[in-house]
Amino acid sequence: MNLIRGDTLNLKFKRIDRNGEVIKEKPEKLFFTVKNSYYDKNYLFQKSLEKNTISYDENDNYYRFTIEPEDTNTLVFGKYVYDIEVVNLGTVKTIAKGTLEIEEEVTFAENEV
Repeated sequence: MNLIRGDTLNLKFKRIDRNGEVIKEKPEKLFFTVKNSYYDKNYLFQKSLEKNTISYDENDNYYRFTIEPEDTNTLVFGKYVYDIEVVNLGTVKTIAKGTLEIEEEVTFAENEV
């Protein structure tokens, strides 16, 4: 996934089981976490159901969240790692992971006058 530093990115996804069916049950917790590497203990930014930075729509079964400009404004250009983790009934499961590449910007926040 690529993103120009300081831009807004709206994302959505559905939870799908092994049979390709949509999981309609909302979990206890759900996180989207971005770090410098998989080995870092501290995250750079995180979205979660608990903090209402991830929403769930029962009508279409999509989870939605937004990477805001302030999430990436101070990041160095380059590649970062992310995952999406679900916690439900004592079970922890990573349902997606990948790389987030922060690309160069031309118009910086201070130039937006």
